[in-house]
Amino acid sequence: MLRFIDNDLRRWQEGTRRKPLILRGARQVGKTWSLKEFGSKRFASLALVDFERNQPLRKLFDGDLTARRICSDLEVILQQKITPGKTLLFFDEIQACPRAITALRYFYEEMPELHVAAAGSLLEFALDESSFPVGRVQFLNLYPLCFAEYLEAIGNAPAAAAVMGNPAEISPAVHDLLREELKRYFFIGGMPAAVNAYLENSSLRDAFEVQKEIAESFRMDFAKYTPRVDRFCLDSVFTSLSQHIGKQIKYARLGEGYSNPTLKKAFDALCLAQVARRVPSADPSGLPLG
Repeated sequence: MLRFIDNDLRRWQEGTRRKPLILRGARQVGKTWSLKEFGSKRFASLALVDFERNQPLRKLFDGDLTARRICSDLEVILQQKITPGKTLLFFDEIQACPRAITALRYFYEEMPELHVAAAGSLLEFALDESSFPVGRVQFLNLYPLCFAEYLEAIGNAPAAAAVMGNPAEISPAVHDLLREELKRYFFIGGMPAAVNAYLENSSLRDAFEVQKEIAESFRMDFAKYTPRVDRFCLDSVFTSLSQHIGKQIKYARLGEGYSNPTLKKAFDALCLAQVARRVPSADPSGLPLG
């Protein structure tokens, strides 16, 4: 499991003021895998409710949202016991069932001893369709693998430890090795599927193919952003962003034939969906910001 998210999940599990957890992040960053792995290792059982794969489960949330009633029905449908303290109840793709998002409030109020976690893509867009349980849930964000996690994933834990350690203690030889790995990481990226594709055959081309597939899956989701944002403008901005990474962005450069407010709305939507990440820029005239 990714070390950083594993530590966060353990703190959530052991917390005395624990609330239902929502794991947020873009598509294919490993949300489902992380929670399933965590549930299988840290709990006696995992009760998985996948709202996209098993659509009839959504009907459980059409009536009253009493937590014990929902658990009782899930035990029958899933054919397994849900035991507080021993079972992780995991709602996957929860954006497909906005009423389930609302139900998290009642799990917190009525069954606080039960560990409940949820994950989903474009979750932020589904929240507008439901009564969001403000103050009754916790959030964690999952991002693509950072450089240290990438090094662990390819089997070089000592190099990962060196990256996380004191830079002054890194020898020139190790520094050169890390620079070469960093160049490769820039090409492969941090999406778990792309890293796995590279590991299977040591092929950058395989990693590039996975990256292309992931990009296409993002584009297929653009229809779900409407009517909030023009999907064609989204596609234009999404394509342009890759050409402006590390540069100061002006909205007018992100797409032709669209007004600045329209481009800004598309850019903000991609940030909201965690497909893009805004990094504020600064140009101080005095001492470094250090």
